[in-house]
Amino acid sequence: MSSGKGFLFDVRVLELADERGEFLGKLLAGAGAAVVKVEPPGGNRTRAIGPFYQDKPHPERSLFFWHYNFGKRGITLDWRTPQGRDLLKRLLPSFDVLIYTGAPGELEALGLGYKALRAVNSRLIVAAITPFGQTGPWRDLKGSDIVHLALGGVMMNCGYDPMPTMEYDTPPIAPQMWHAYHIACNNTYMATLGALLYRERTGKGQFLDASIHQAVSTCTEVDIPHMVYGRQPVYRQTGRHAMPTIVTGSQSITKDGRFVNCSGVLGGTQQPLFEMLHKFGMADDLMEEKYKDPAVQKEPVVSRHINAVMKRFVQAYRFDRDLWKEGQKYNMHWSPIRKAHENLADPHWAARKTFTKVHHEDLGKTLDYNGAPWLAGKSQWRTGPRAPHLGEHNGEVYGKELGLTPKEIATLKKQNVI
Repeated sequence: MSSGKGFLFDVRVLELADERGEFLGKLLAGAGAAVVKVEPPGGNRTRAIGPFYQDKPHPERSLFFWHYNFGKRGITLDWRTPQGRDLLKRLLPSFDVLIYTGAPGELEALGLGYKALRAVNSRLIVAAITPFGQTGPWRDLKGSDIVHLALGGVMMNCGYDPMPTMEYDTPPIAPQMWHAYHIACNNTYMATLGALLYRERTGKGQFLDASIHQAVSTCTEVDIPHMVYGRQPVYRQTGRHAMPTIVTGSQSITKDGRFVNCSGVLGGTQQPLFEMLHKFGMADDLMEEKYKDPAVQKEPVVSRHINAVMKRFVQAYRFDRDLWKEGQKYNMHWSPIRKAHENLADPHWAARKTFTKVHHEDLGKTLDYNGAPWLAGKSQWRTGPRAPHLGEHNGEVYGKELGLTPKEIATLKKQNVI
């Protein structure tokens, strides 16, 4: 765990969120905020999402839950009951941010709309993440990660090259690992920081209406400009950006069936590639004078020839020859396409502290986790402690912070309120 406090060290966050908003809580916790995750007495549904530690399904062994909730404390509360709502209102005055991922209108129906919450805490910032926002004709529709990636336009950009007829014989591909929710939470994280700055100047909180669909629909790169201004559709391409024209592929297969990304040099000239190939005695005819002109290099026939020579070079060596390092020596954008576990040993990731250690005292083990998603100069990133057990901090929050007696806590637990 990082010893730094993080720049949000004096911010308290109450999280009433499922998989749609847990990443926002994680980002705020990493930046130093004290995040308290609120779960139903039976546990959040994300505890049932696999995979599970040692492949043993259990609410306390979900790697998904561990990943998105380390750095937080955890309590249980059925805030939809009258007693639960009263407890929630008693908690909120000591918090700065409330994360909520329930349906639009649900809080209002329970007497917990923003006006009611503002009466309890005028400085409270409510970050409400929903599929389609709080207003509009789609507000009551349900969504999912794959629905948002498809409807938001991201999926149409992801997949394999079309056939020569420009038709596809393969479907689009949805990026794995909850991309839609990550996009929405990243956007809401920035909005929350803005709301905190606004509150610092005015003393007032805000209601942040975050639509997952709206967030995802901003990630279609050049699709909209090309269609609006040029009436040009874009084509998804294997490992490349979707574009109106098909560009040369950058993935090359090695002798042992692995892949390397082989992109060129900024500025357009392929001369560094030719020099590297010449060093290995595999430049074919590319050292001839006619190929020195960048304009000639871009001609379709010549470009395909250059690509074929490069692919023969890569295919002559095994993946562990690290040809990508040779490419980088010549200032080319070459990189390995690794299996997931191989990234743990990457010296670049290690230098950037991409992975971190989190101790699980209940297991007697320290496990590898993803660390900070970005580096921010002097701002520390907090990387622990482990995700909370169900109701682990009920005593701390309800007892020490709210002032309930052990008997009162026991009664609430017996009544299934907490």
